[in-house]
Amino acid sequence: MGDNTTVVQPAAPGSENAECSVKVVCRIRPLNETELRTGSKFIVKFPPNTDDALTIGSKVFVFDQVLPPQTTQEEVYVKSAQAIVKDVLGGYNGTIFAYGQTSSGKTHTMEGSDLEDPMKMGIIPRIVQDVFNHIYQMDANLEFHIKVSY
Repeated sequence: MGDNTTVVQPAAPGSENAECSVKVVCRIRPLNETELRTGSKFIVKFPPNTDDALTIGSKVFVFDQVLPPQTTQEEVYVKSAQAIVKDVLGGYNGTIFAYGQTSSGKTHTMEGSDLEDPMKMGIIPRIVQDVFNHIYQMDANLEFHIKVSY
């Protein structure tokens, strides 16, 4: 019922992420329709007054950031990927690596459920929007080469 979205961030000099080149964000996706219909419940608990830990039973897991189920797709993007896009547009390499078991929410996080709905689109379509918005604002005489691995 969750995925670990590992965010590898470039250490751009002077950027807010310069002190940390790898950041691990744990996103717990919302329950899907089938899970809601069958009465599934979360076993993950979120300690109060922290945004970097979760508990399962008596075990505490600590990450750079924990995004609970009520986190919107936009908030996921802003908190885990937007800085990487900014640094990539500044000339650095950036990687977002989604990891988790089957049905843990990787596709929900990375692609979203509806590419046309801003509330439902995931990280990948938001990155594409930001990159092309940046290009459209540049001098028309500039040439861009974009390479994406997916």
